[in-house]
Amino acid sequence: MTPHTAAMAALRASMAELVLKKGMLTGITVCYGNAQHCASESIGMAREVLVESGGFEEAPIAIGKDSLYDIASLTKLFTLVAVLQLIHRGEIAFTDPVGRLDKRFQALRDCSLIDLMSYEAVLKTPERVDAQASVEAAKHQVFQTYRAQEEGSRLYSDMNALVLKYLVETVSGQAFQIYLQDRILAPLDMRETYVKVPQEKMGKLLDYNYEHHIICGRFNVLDRIIPGLPHDPKARRLGESGANLPGHAGLFSTAGDMCKLAMGLLSGALLPADMVNLIGCNRTGRMGDGYYRQYMGLICFAKSPVRRLSEVPSWMGERAFALSGYTGNHIAIDPDLGVFDLFLGNRCHNRLSLVEPPEAAASFGLSDDGSGEVLWPDGRRVKSSFQYVHYKDALLHTPVHDCLKATGWLETKGNR
Repeated sequence: MTPHTAAMAALRASMAELVLKKGMLTGITVCYGNAQHCASESIGMAREVLVESGGFEEAPIAIGKDSLYDIASLTKLFTLVAVLQLIHRGEIAFTDPVGRLDKRFQALRDCSLIDLMSYEAVLKTPERVDAQASVEAAKHQVFQTYRAQEEGSRLYSDMNALVLKYLVETVSGQAFQIYLQDRILAPLDMRETYVKVPQEKMGKLLDYNYEHHIICGRFNVLDRIIPGLPHDPKARRLGESGANLPGHAGLFSTAGDMCKLAMGLLSGALLPADMVNLIGCNRTGRMGDGYYRQYMGLICFAKSPVRRLSEVPSWMGERAFALSGYTGNHIAIDPDLGVFDLFLGNRCHNRLSLVEPPEAAASFGLSDDGSGEVLWPDGRRVKSSFQYVHYKDALLHTPVHDCLKATGWLETKGNR
């Protein structure tokens, strides 16, 4: 058995542990590569069940090469690239006040673009965007975004990328999705990335419906996440059924297209290396005397010294950056090692994804790691994806690193 064959076998075993044994995900595709090469492995189901005649019935569809994933917050990476392109072309600058770039954001007239992009600016709206009764009311809340006075320890937010989308439109003179098509998707030949999924592709979508929650002892099933609509509630409200792309979520893509994005960032096809190197530099994080502040780069997570709190895998360097999506996705890119890893999973469909308060999980029969099954009031046994986020390192990042080493792709830094 060659080192690469052994590494691939270990990765497949870890994926099987996550999907088949622990049952935390209905399915997952794991990708990795560098600027020139990529590889992928898939396991599990795009859909497990449907509700027919008032009850849950098995309706399995396996993940395939052309499966379409709701990439959720990984959409923010597209938004970031768009803004950095505008900066690189000299159309805007990091020091520009947000309210000068787009006069609709008057409450941000004293907030610099770099503060917004680095999460130094903690943004809030007067009312919840997703709670609004109409698209126009939701947009009104976005344009009322203001900089909160408190510093905050948890900095990550959808609002920063939401605001940036409108800046891209104002500065470029194009609708956001048209800008992405012209400047990102077309140059990388990403033909399977959509705001509105074509009717003929609907059968390729992963199903994120039937997410289960237990909140203060109440059992809830979310049954309105129809395939083709974003899982994120703000993206559903602002997205106008695919006519409008928000900056924080709302894109659907294949594993192959998302690999093209990562490879394009590593190869310099979208941005020069000096711009990519800026993304993962820690701009906010610090800790001491029991205090911890999130380590953030530009609209991405920077590497944190606290392993459990770091979205960047431990084997990546200090300029690496990462993003996770609620639906079960993750991407990490290291411009120094010249490699990436990408996970496209589904932790929502037919899974218990949330237990509040968290310490109640054991009382429902879940294991210490959050895995297991809960007996639902209708008699079904529902698998848990609760705490999935904390098992990516051992079960995914580590075997991916071994695969990258075995292929020799980690040795390509000096040849890029």
